[in-house]
Amino acid sequence: MLRASAHATGESIDLRAITDRGVDPLLTAGAELLAFADALMSHGADVAAASVELREATGADGAVRAAAVAGNFQMMNRLVDATGVPIGASQRAIAVDLGLE
Repeated sequence: MLRASAHATGESIDLRAITDRGVDPLLTAGAELLAFADALMSHGADVAAASVELREATGADGAVRAAAVAGNFQMMNRLVDATGVPIGASQRAIAVDLGLE
């Protein structure tokens, strides 16, 4: 979703930053978004601190939107996993961008 949003708005993005934190994601508040996502997915991580940093970088509205996207993604991912939906060719192409092929 982030890749599609970046392309739709003409913003640059480097998806390699998802798997390699040494790569600049090229997004406004990209580092803060990655830290927030990491905190949400890591047990025992300081989600509150990551939320504050994200809110400082994006404003309250941006932080709320990021949390909503994360929640929606979790819901969709669990639904797809539970129903056994196969991964389409277009999604496999993203694996190349992430260096996961």
